[in-house]
Amino acid sequence: MIWYVATLIASVFSTRGTAAQGAHGVREEPQFVTARAGENVILGCDVSHPLNGQPYVVEWFKYGMPIPFFINFRFYPPHVDPEYAGRASLHGKSSLRIEDVRSDDHGWYECKVLMLEQQYDTFHNGSWVHLTVNAPPTFTDTPPQYVEAKEGGSITLTCIAFGNPKPSVSWLREGSLMVSSAKYKVSDGSLTVLSITREDRGAYMCRAFSPQGEAIHTTRLLVQGPPFIISPPENITVNISQDAFFTCQAEAYPRNLTYTWFWEEDNVFFKNDLKRRVSILIDGSLIIAHVKPEDAGKYTCAPSNSLGRPPTASAYLTVQYPARVVNMPSVIYAAIGLPGFIRCPVDANPPVTLVKWKKDGLPLRIDKYPGWSQMEDGSIRVAEVTEDSLGTYTCMPYNALGSMGWSPPAPLVLKDPPKFSVVPGGVYRQEAGRELVIPCEAEGDPFPNITWRKVGKPSKSKHNVLPRGSLQLKSLTKEDHGEWECVATNVATSITASTHVQVIGTSPHAPTNVHVAAFSTLANVSWEAGYNGGFQQTFSVWLKRERLGPYDWLSIPVPGGHDWMVVPGLEPETTYQFSILAQNKLGTGPFSEVVTVNTLVFPTSTPEPLVLLTPPRCLTANRTQQGVLLTWIPPANHTAPIQHYVMEFRLGERWEVLDDSIPAGETELVARDLIQEAWYEFRVMAIMDDMISEPSNVVGVSSTGNSIKIFRQAPTTRGV
Repeated sequence: MIWYVATLIASVFSTRGTAAQGAHGVREEPQFVTARAGENVILGCDVSHPLNGQPYVVEWFKYGMPIPFFINFRFYPPHVDPEYAGRASLHGKSSLRIEDVRSDDHGWYECKVLMLEQQYDTFHNGSWVHLTVNAPPTFTDTPPQYVEAKEGGSITLTCIAFGNPKPSVSWLREGSLMVSSAKYKVSDGSLTVLSITREDRGAYMCRAFSPQGEAIHTTRLLVQGPPFIISPPENITVNISQDAFFTCQAEAYPRNLTYTWFWEEDNVFFKNDLKRRVSILIDGSLIIAHVKPEDAGKYTCAPSNSLGRPPTASAYLTVQYPARVVNMPSVIYAAIGLPGFIRCPVDANPPVTLVKWKKDGLPLRIDKYPGWSQMEDGSIRVAEVTEDSLGTYTCMPYNALGSMGWSPPAPLVLKDPPKFSVVPGGVYRQEAGRELVIPCEAEGDPFPNITWRKVGKPSKSKHNVLPRGSLQLKSLTKEDHGEWECVATNVATSITASTHVQVIGTSPHAPTNVHVAAFSTLANVSWEAGYNGGFQQTFSVWLKRERLGPYDWLSIPVPGGHDWMVVPGLEPETTYQFSILAQNKLGTGPFSEVVTVNTLVFPTSTPEPLVLLTPPRCLTANRTQQGVLLTWIPPANHTAPIQHYVMEFRLGERWEVLDDSIPAGETELVARDLIQEAWYEFRVMAIMDDMISEPSNVVGVSSTGNSIKIFRQAPTTRGV
């Protein structure tokens, strides 16, 4: 480009020099001079000077400026433009010396020599010079040394650099070149940081580079946001009366940090006994002076600078102390004729290792009292409370740190235990929505208090305990179905009596005890039916692959009301989930538990022979003087010898074992001592190797007064 401009200028001014060509020769070609900023340079003026000493004027022009910036005539002081004042001077007869060259000096220069005593077309000549000034990069615009930005916002940092040749501008962080990404945008010397987080804080370096050198500017980004905990508290264990120290150091900008500490959920300064012994240091640390056992628990640090939600960090304080007695009762009550306990309420950390007792002020020799023993927690167990138990007791617990001393004395007082005067029956059947009252009354001195509780899942329906202790269920619901307990309590002890409530006219209850035996392409699913709600129920098997979603379950109806089913068509080496759903004419019940199984690898060899065990048959019940005689016939098919039989019974919904070791050669059993006014059901199963058969048919027995009524149910079979 420079050569193109030089050629153009030479052609334009070639005609101006024709008048002088005869006397002074042909005008010289343009010169090219290169200098570094700050150096000194001489721009040559190649002209022919008069030999006879004629006067002349030297003028220097810069391309783009209308008037000369340097004029020199003989011995007069030269005229110099302010931009070159002090830097430009004549060198030799007409060359120009420029000191401390600047980047702005870059460009074309023209030298003219005016011969004052010659005609216009012959009095001047001169030459052109191009000055190239190489300058290292310098910044003309940079961001401040510190910039602030809010967490979640964005910011743009811009650097503009000048130099010759033109420098390239890049951004670096931690020594690494930054490029455009989802987080950063880099373009034309600008850096934009998006979605600012705490991790974006720190130094960002702007670098301008060219062959002449480089320039660097550093800006630090300060991120405004909530504090960040850099040194959270840690769990500590101290002995009683020592000081506890929790650290909690946080960083934030702005740094107007305040620290709040909590014990459990309460501010430590709001806990009466603690507030006088705690202090929070300026660095956030918490000191608890002279710790007590009650100080143990979770401590939470919450630093804040009024921006955003304060972070939290928690740690636990464990206080070790000698064993002590807490809340020793003023009187110990024991029920005459029943087992009883003389307890020492101990609090200790580490755990108690020994408890010593005194009775009436003398060391207690437990081995001197028949039926007395000391339990692991130090309490005394009395097999049968008698007058020998009377006395005043004190206890002293010990642990690895020692003991805090003897308990207050507590006299033992004998009381009569509660006694049921009216006991609830074994089973109550009532329709849903109707009222049911179950009697239960008790007596004793002092008079007992009667409460009722449902065994297992509690009932959410409304029930009342009548003044004399009976349970009133005003409007029976499905949740009321199950076992209930009447509890009679006085200061001496508590006694219970159980009954079973069957709510008729509801949807079925969930099947239980779901079992899935998985093979390569099929699964044998079995379950125990829940209460049918008073109507015949049917079942369906629901299954899906585990990886599928909640709406991908498939259902398969179970034929014939069976409680087992073989599910074919499964994929080998696949995880499946199974659940059972029961249904009667009133609707469907809840699903059973979900059972997850893995199918087996598809067999490549001859499969093992099928193991077969069918249930015992024809279970019957007959009344005898000794009780109910239960008889049965052995299984029709079994691939190995029968080892023994198991007889089960139930009064309500739950099956219990009557005898689990009936020899294989016997096929009868006498059930003795049946509860009067109760409904019993019996079933028998066979055991072969590690396999248990499906139950036999169920036989029902109702005892009313001195009579026993026998009911037979159809046999049921299950898959193998």
